[in-house]
Amino acid sequence: MTSSPLRRSARRPATLLAVAAVLPMLLAGCSEGGSGGSSSGSDVSSLTVGLSQNPETLDPGATGLIGAVKVDAQIFDTLIHRFQGSKDWTPGLATDMTISPDATEYTFPLRTDVTFHDGTPFNAQAVKATFDHITDPATHSLSALSGLGPYKETQVVDDATVKIVFSSPYPAFATQVAEPTLGISSPTALQKYGTDYGQHPVGTGPFVFQSFTSDSEVKLTRNPDYTWGPREYGDGPPAVENLTFRILSDPSAQTNALSTGEIRLADGMSTQDIAGAESSGKKVTANPISGMPYGYLLNTTKAPTDDLAVRQAVIHAVDRKNIVDSLFDGQYQLATSVVTKGTPGYVDAGDDYSYDPELAAQLLDGAGWTKGADGKRSKNGQPLTLSMIDISDFGFEGMSPLIQAQLAEVGIAADLSNQAFPTVATTYNAGTQNTASWFFSAVDPNLVKSVFACDQIATGFNWAHYCDPTTDAAIAAADATPDPDARLAAFSDIISTLNDQAVFLPVYDIQSTIVTDDLSGLLFDVDTNPVYAAVGK
Repeated sequence: MTSSPLRRSARRPATLLAVAAVLPMLLAGCSEGGSGGSSSGSDVSSLTVGLSQNPETLDPGATGLIGAVKVDAQIFDTLIHRFQGSKDWTPGLATDMTISPDATEYTFPLRTDVTFHDGTPFNAQAVKATFDHITDPATHSLSALSGLGPYKETQVVDDATVKIVFSSPYPAFATQVAEPTLGISSPTALQKYGTDYGQHPVGTGPFVFQSFTSDSEVKLTRNPDYTWGPREYGDGPPAVENLTFRILSDPSAQTNALSTGEIRLADGMSTQDIAGAESSGKKVTANPISGMPYGYLLNTTKAPTDDLAVRQAVIHAVDRKNIVDSLFDGQYQLATSVVTKGTPGYVDAGDDYSYDPELAAQLLDGAGWTKGADGKRSKNGQPLTLSMIDISDFGFEGMSPLIQAQLAEVGIAADLSNQAFPTVATTYNAGTQNTASWFFSAVDPNLVKSVFACDQIATGFNWAHYCDPTTDAAIAAADATPDPDARLAAFSDIISTLNDQAVFLPVYDIQSTIVTDDLSGLLFDVDTNPVYAAVGK
């Protein structure tokens, strides 16, 4: 959901999502008060920010949620960095990156002056341990495993040189390697904590993990030895000594906390409150996110959505503009494809996603679903009913009832329910639902592999249960195409195919919107996650 699946996956509609973004948000605990939350102006010695999603784990190699990635981006360094607003990459733990002509081998000379938070020296063995951890089935990796693509092995050339080898060409890695989910972990900590590593994350980044109280807060402190950050971070350790993430899933809770100074950055306010905050002098930063829009994956194997005509009818029955206007004051762009407009390879599906209830009715009539006197449709004695299971607190609570009413207008009944993440993922993987609430933050069009490839069914993010060997082969071929233009053209063809198959009901394009006071030096990484290393410098 980061390619976080849900990150690479989910967040709240009324709260502008980063997916990434896409993200569960459960109301946090008590106010901190004191210097932690009420600092103002240029004083950033203690900085408290809002987090609209409760992390399920802080292991960057395992998580699939934006909430975790936003925290991990402060704890972990990546081999290279990419920042919003720049097409270039910046050295990180690696001083350079060399790519073989066929994009199957990436060689990184490494810094030799870096130490993990637990005192372990950083070297090539640490990179190997991290990537082997991600690919270990016991890790149950989500976003990071997707980011590694056709990973074959990590070769330790020497302590200061590492080579990442792929089984087929993988041009996307030049961008994916900057994702926080591929942040490098301490091999000592990985071995020491084992399956509990997600509660004891250890990186080399500007901030050091201190504690995580689920549904309440994550506490980090400044790494006093941090001298190897990218140039964008400025010289030396962060100015922020104590960084606290308050987990506030309720949009109004974020608004109140920002207005009282308990937090200085909010990432989950409602569109109405964002407008009010801006008029009162707060700074609003909105960044479009590449990936998949806020919407619903349609199960292609469970009746009645196993029928293409029914899926098409569902899409044409939904008035997306009405949803965006009524719930979000029209502040989102209507989605027009299985990917957002800012995603490389984007194809506008045009009339495929038009609101056309008459066409929806014609499609259902043609598929044998007849409308009774009560306005409901049935076929061979079976009612036309969808099971709509939403991810709790991901922002679908307002949309789904509206969609339920719109579907009813064309004779489709919908049973609404919700489950918390990660429990809902088990349900979605089992395929007992017709719709799975969804959005996905990803920086490369190969995200379609994470969501629609056959091998992602049952254990990954293919909650549409779509499996087409021809599409799989096309994805593999596109992903292995070194030429950038040819690669994007190939992915555009795949995106067109997915649009034609009506595997996804898109509603609006995701974006990351944060509201702050007068924080200076705030950066945004490749996934639009705020980075606090340069704040106050």
